This record gives sequence, structure tokens and C-alpha cells, in this order.
Amino acid sequence: MIYTKSEHPALLADVWSVRAADAILLVAAAVTPVLFNPWGCNPFERPKAALVQALALLALPLLLLRGLDARTRGSNRKLLRSVPLLAWAALALGLAQTGATAFSVDPRTSVWGSAGRQQGLVTLLSYLVLFALAAGMDSKRRVERLFRALAWSSVPVVAYGFLQSLGVDPLGWHTDAASPVLSTLGRSNFVGSYLVLVAPVTMACAWPARRRWPYLALLAAQGVCLLLTRARSAWVGAAACLLATGALWAILSQRRRWLWWGLVVLVSAISLFLVLGRDSGLLSSPPRTDAGSMAARLTIWKTVLPLLSAHPWLGYGPETLKAVFLRVFPPQLVYYQGRHVVVDRAHNLWLDLGMSAGGPGIAAMLAVLVGFGLMAARTLRVRADRWQCMVWTALIGAVLGHVIDSHFTFDLTAGSTIFWLLLGVAVVLSRLIEEPTPVGGTRPETARVLPWLLPLTIVLALIGWLCGRPALADAACWQAQQLENGVLVRVRAAERATHLWPVEPQYRLVLAEQYGMAGQWMDAQTEISAAIQLASNDAQAWAAGGAIYAWGGQVDPMLYQRAEAAYRQALAMAPNIAAWHTSLGLVLARQGHLAEAIAAIQRAVDLDATDGVAYSHLADLYQAAGRTADAHQAWLQAEHWGWTRED
Repeated sequence: MIYTKSEHPALLADVWSVRAADAILLVAAAVTPVLFNPWGCNPFERPKAALVQALALLALPLLLLRGLDARTRGSNRKLLRSVPLLAWAALALGLAQTGATAFSVDPRTSVWGSAGRQQGLVTLLSYLVLFALAAGMDSKRRVERLFRALAWSSVPVVAYGFLQSLGVDPLGWHTDAASPVLSTLGRSNFVGSYLVLVAPVTMACAWPARRRWPYLALLAAQGVCLLLTRARSAWVGAAACLLATGALWAILSQRRRWLWWGLVVLVSAISLFLVLGRDSGLLSSPPRTDAGSMAARLTIWKTVLPLLSAHPWLGYGPETLKAVFLRVFPPQLVYYQGRHVVVDRAHNLWLDLGMSAGGPGIAAMLAVLVGFGLMAARTLRVRADRWQCMVWTALIGAVLGHVIDSHFTFDLTAGSTIFWLLLGVAVVLSRLIEEPTPVGGTRPETARVLPWLLPLTIVLALIGWLCGRPALADAACWQAQQLENGVLVRVRAAERATHLWPVEPQYRLVLAEQYGMAGQWMDAQTEISAAIQLASNDAQAWAAGGAIYAWGGQVDPMLYQRAEAAYRQALAMAPNIAAWHTSLGLVLARQGHLAEAIAAIQRAVDLDATDGVAYSHLADLYQAAGRTADAHQAWLQAEHWGWTRED
């Protein structure tokens, strides 16, 4: 649709709403990737999710105002016809996630998100709200401003990553990943996924700039940081992105010879990197299907497929994979990724979507990608100028690289926010943009502003409740776990966390621990019961409660019975978790049930034959039962797997 200056949407809406929309989009683009709170239990995702949710709530009144203005310009039928397929597909995805949440196996987690990931329905819908807000931009200037924010916000991410790669980290983060580069995103593969999205945007900013060298230097730094992450899935996505952007730009600029030279350079660069990277240690050994992360992913995929076929229509609900996966946990997975790693994602875009929203979720995301592709093809074929070709090249490269990367990993708040903002820009480019008349000197009419004061007040109150309170609760929970604080200080901090956000079972379990340290075991039992009630379908919550009861049994032996009951419930829901069999065996042994204890720990070593600690406990039980030969064999196994007598 081509607008004249007299009917341009930016002129019909109040100036304050346009500026507010720009501010929200710029904050989402620039602040979300770099925001974290080192003084929180969930230092990375909780602050990011809270910010995105707050921005989405602020955007809702602006979208409502835009809708009212649109109705004054045309009939409902005309407006519906002007909505692109991409927008309808995004709406369908939101409806699929909402329906899956309504029928979720764990509605609380599906609505609010897990404590570690924060990707519940509230956050998922927030992405779509920001997408709708970005799709309403109406000028080249606004798109360029958003792109610059996306590009330059990567500077602290890259700089912090460089420091960590050099072993200089003032915050001293610890990670089990192959690379120490977790930056402001929490893990190296998340950093890699973020850079795959941002690097094409940086290229798009560099092309029309008068001074290109700052953008080119930033692009080079992003590339080096991407290599330092050692995230193979991100490397594959980046290679696809580079190939797609180079090929598309060569075709659009009528310089097809560049395409062949680009292919030669790309193949040469990859070959050189493979040779030098292996010698320098930057490139680890090639992926294996019988060990390591690749074997773990294949095992997870094989386990998830039957779960998906059992619930094909609406899946199990957002953020429920962890609880469902525990039911069918494959014992061999501990050999590939360790015995204490929790599987809460399938590490594949389509499997994760199927588990969270079933077939409708998969179909809606496919429609999103198809709508994006059709929109790009139609715009580039019919009416794209040089600037649009450049931006479309960046968008296609970023989206393609992100989708390919997502086949082997998963995305969280920063990456998802940028992905949906870029899709919003694609909707903007699907219209022929005509620069509006500057509106900076116009004063908003008081009559138009006053009616929005009450909705704005309500929105701010919702932000305080939905976003501010969880963030404060997370900080209080962190304070409750700092041993340098006194017991009473930790108890008060844990109580504050549960008061601020009572629907989070993790906070109640932390409070139960602190009550136990303070000797308030009656209160501790109350909090454990409350946590289990909130997460009754999560075997891990039952096991966590059992661990606290077992610890309290040293003070009150009657608590061993509660620990046994909790562990048995956890194992009834997740029978293949070896560590919980070991814990149950120890609880049974402390109650004098020696034969049952031996059977429980024997089951543990059958499931995990590499656990030296379990073998040592089994040896002690055999010795107590007078089975000296069996005890000797168990001790040999314990020593073989790293246990020593001094332990």
C-alpha cells in the first residue's frame, strides 16, 4: 500500500505514540541482549524476560491506538485484506501456544515459565507483541535506527566475550560448556546464536554508512567472538547466512561473477579454518555419534519423538519438556552429558515446538517462515530499491542462519526478541515506504493524551506485579543462598522471595532449606509441601523435597519416612534416574532397611555403571550385611570410577 503524506499513519497517530513505540523497540533491541543481574538466582534470563514482558505491556496501548486509527482510515474488510500472511501466521502461533497452555500438563509452568528459562506463555506472547509493534514502523529512518541499535548493542557482548576468552572475568562465572565465552547471555551457544542474528544487521548498517570502517571493525569482532564460542550449530548457521547473503546480493546487484568468487573464497576460508583450527585447539574433535554432545542430541531426539507422537495435537504445553522427559529418561544419556544435567529442551526447533504446542505450533511456525519467504520474493521481484535489497539481504541471511542454528540448539529471550523484531521489519519492507513529513515539532493534543492516562497507570501497575516482583524475588532468593549472611538474614531473604513471587516452587524449596538450617523443621515441612503442590507433576520437585527431608532426618529421624515417600514418588514418575535410587537407598539404610537399601543402590549402578560414589555406598552396605566378597567387588568398581578411600 502506498500512502500519501496526507494520509500517512505516522501523521494520523499522535507524536507521543510514535516516539513511545520507537523507544520501546530501541530498548528491546539494545538493552535485552546486555541486561543481566549477577545478584540473582537466574542472572541472565530472569532480567531479560522481565524487561521484554514490561516492554510488551507498554506496547499494548500503542497497538490499540494504532488499531483505532486504522479503523478510521478504512473498512474492516479492507484492513483484513492488507494484513500479510506472516502476521496471520504469527497470530496462529500465539493461539496455538495459548491453547497448549490451557491443556498443559503443568499449567503454572506453561504460563509463567520455568525458573531457569522463563519461556512461558507470558514471554512468548510478549515476543509477538513486539513483532506487531515493529511491523507498524512507517519510515526508512525508523528501520535504520533500529538496525543501528541492534548492531551497536553487540559491543558489550563481544567485549565481555573477549575478556572471558582471555581468562579475565571480574564476575567469575563458571560454565560446563566447551568455551568460557558466555558474555551477557549465559552460555557460549547462546552467544553464538545471538551473533548469527546480529552480524547480518551489522553488514546492512555498514553498506550505506559514510564511514564504514567502524561497522566493518565491529563485524570482524563479531566474527572472531563467534569462533571463540566454539558453538558448532552457530558456525553452521553463520556459514549458511554468509552464503545466502553473498549469493543474494550478487544476484540483486547483477554481479553474478561475484557469486562464484565468493564461493571460492568461502570454501577456501572454511578449509583453512579446519586445518589451522585443529592445530591451534580452537576447533575441537569432529562430532561423534557415540559420545559427547552429538550422541546426547541423537538420544534426546529419539526419546522425544515417541512423546510427540503420543500428544500430536497440542503437545504438552510450553516449558513442560523437563517433567515429561524425566518419565522416559534414557539411562545411557548420563554417559554423554553427565548425571546432573537436566534435559528441558530437545535442541531442535521443530521437536521443541511440537512438545510445547503440538502440530498446530509446528504448522504455524512453518507458515511464519513461508510467509516471510513469499514476502521477500514478492518485494524483491516487484518494487525493491537498492536500500530495500540491502535490508532484505540482511533479513534473509539472519532468519536463515537462525533457523538452521535452531535445528541443533534452542533460543531464549535475547535471540527470540531479535528474531521477532527482524520479522516485524520484514512486514514494514513489504510496503513501499515513503518517508513521512517530519513530525518532531508537533505537540500532542492534550485531549488525545488524557484518555490514556488511566490505561497507562494500569499498565504500570501490571509491570510492577508481573515483571518487578519476580525480579526482586529472584534477587532475594540469591541473598538467601549466600552463606556469608547469617542464618536469620537468609531466612528473611527467602521469606521475602516467596512473598514477592509465591508461585515459584524453587523459592519455597530454598526457604525450606533455610528453615532447616534455623532448626524450624515444622515450617520447613510446610514449605516443602507447598513447593510440591505447585509442581506436583515434576519429579525433580519431589526429589528436591526428599533431599531436604533426608537432611532433616539427622535431626529428627521421623523425617526419613517423609524422605522415603518423596523419593519413591519421584522414582514412580521418573524410574530411570540413577542418583535418586542412590538417595533412596541411603534413606532406607538410615532407617535400618538394609536389604531394600542394597536393592535400591544396586538399581542405581545398573542404570549408571560409572558412578563411583554409588559403588562406594553399595560396598558399605554389603560390608554391613556381612557380604565381604560383594563389598570387595563394589570397592574395586568404586576405585575404578574415581572414588578413593579418603573420600
